[in-house]
Amino acid sequence: MTDVVWLVMVFVLGVAVRVFFFDLPMIHDEGGYALAARGWFEGTGELYNDLWISRPQGIFLVYGMTMKTVGYGVVAFRATAWIFATFTVLAVWLFGRRWTTPRTALLAAFICTLLLGSPTLEGFTANAEIFAGLPAAFAAFWLLRQAQTGWTSHGLIGIGVLIGLAAVLKPSGATMWLAAIGFIVLFGHESWRNRGVRSGWLTLGVGVVAAITLLHGWYLGWDNFFYATISYRFTLQSAFSVGLVHNLKQIGWMLINAAEFFLLIILVLIFRIRLPLVPVLPEQEHIRNPLRRWWHRLRSGDAGSLLLLLWIAAASLGVFMGGDYWTHYLVLVVPPVALWLARAIKGIAHALTSWRRVLAIGMFAILLILPYAVAFDGADSIYQRLYRHPGYPAQAEVARYIRENTTPNQTIYVAFDQASIYYLADRKPAYRHLYDQELIALPNSYADIIALLNSDNRPMYIISTLHPGPFPDDSKAFWREVSRFYDLETMINGVPVYRVKPGLRHAGDGLTDASSAPQYRDHPSLAHDSHQLHPVSPSAHA
Repeated sequence: MTDVVWLVMVFVLGVAVRVFFFDLPMIHDEGGYALAARGWFEGTGELYNDLWISRPQGIFLVYGMTMKTVGYGVVAFRATAWIFATFTVLAVWLFGRRWTTPRTALLAAFICTLLLGSPTLEGFTANAEIFAGLPAAFAAFWLLRQAQTGWTSHGLIGIGVLIGLAAVLKPSGATMWLAAIGFIVLFGHESWRNRGVRSGWLTLGVGVVAAITLLHGWYLGWDNFFYATISYRFTLQSAFSVGLVHNLKQIGWMLINAAEFFLLIILVLIFRIRLPLVPVLPEQEHIRNPLRRWWHRLRSGDAGSLLLLLWIAAASLGVFMGGDYWTHYLVLVVPPVALWLARAIKGIAHALTSWRRVLAIGMFAILLILPYAVAFDGADSIYQRLYRHPGYPAQAEVARYIRENTTPNQTIYVAFDQASIYYLADRKPAYRHLYDQELIALPNSYADIIALLNSDNRPMYIISTLHPGPFPDDSKAFWREVSRFYDLETMINGVPVYRVKPGLRHAGDGLTDASSAPQYRDHPSLAHDSHQLHPVSPSAHA
């Protein structure tokens, strides 16, 4: 009964740390997912064609189901994300109960709740990592339970299905398969045949989800699906495609932006190294090397520690897959790190005495709570500090204006990197690639956008987000073309809104058809010419 009371307190804390952020403006990731999900569910677009986001179907399915059951607003999406986060915390608690003591499990649940909601990790948003963390955490718990109570084929298939679901929600969730296979192979001293059979059952479960996903991708259109979800990511937007300098730069920004998270881990590590927290068991006394002694302990009976180590390693690998290193990528690392922190902090508290214990626990608590101080700055300051994107505060009013002054068959273009305006305005984007990362990765994106503005299929409105864009000339060539074909119609909270000049044709004017639009040249099935845009030095936009 006591555990139930404490768990209720944990779940209430989960609401408390998020409630202030629920109605903050929708971010571009949420807007893109919502735009694709609504178009897919309502039949107003084709997934991976005009609704183009390089993600498997899972996240769009979650968003679509949220629209049908909870609502279409940002509060609905973030409330659904909170539900997923709550069950992730429950899985962490269950894992902790099997691995350590009930008190340590509760501490892990509290730490996980605070970290999953952390503003510096974008934990309040409805990003894909929040949703993928749930099946990954339950897969880890179920795997530990199997190791302790006995392996079964249906249990291993079930674990595989959970890992498959994590991967469909967020591709980096697939690294959990590596952790599971590694655990099956390394733990215990049974025959290699048995380990191979268990690995096969687990992989079968992953394969079931993969088969359904691929079959649905074939139904949607195989070329578009495969390009968006697999080949584009591997060839144009991954840690291997962006170069060493970009990787190091982005890792540096991640370390700075999530400084409290990393400082907490480093501080606990320092205490753990300097304090004798782990006793040497009698059967290990003959092993003099501490690393070999630790490895012997893991393989001989500490299933939870071995699995936790592999879980952290796999989730960390997932952070490095995309090459962008946004802080919300760390959300998948939070559950295993919370378990490790709880056990380490419990040991530190026992090893220290009097004021030293109070000081250590105080430092740990400050680093956990400090990210929430941003809540006192107000919505505008929060978004400026977390995203450095000046267009967010005005986006709802801008979207309302666009919706009132356009028809559903007319297109708009948001310059740049603010997909939420398309969703809030309920208007289609003139160019299907919505994010800076895509515009940078695709070699012809700049030329395609310029060509679009020069065609009869140009968008009705162009909205500046006060974001310079990802292009080498700070998008000056783009704004030069805007000045040729568009007039500044209004300013909304400092955001310029441009309307196509009278007499010019545009998409949705009743005279222009899709055949007049420039063809996308990012797909491998379309020929890439060698033409590159060489912008001159036009004046910057107003």
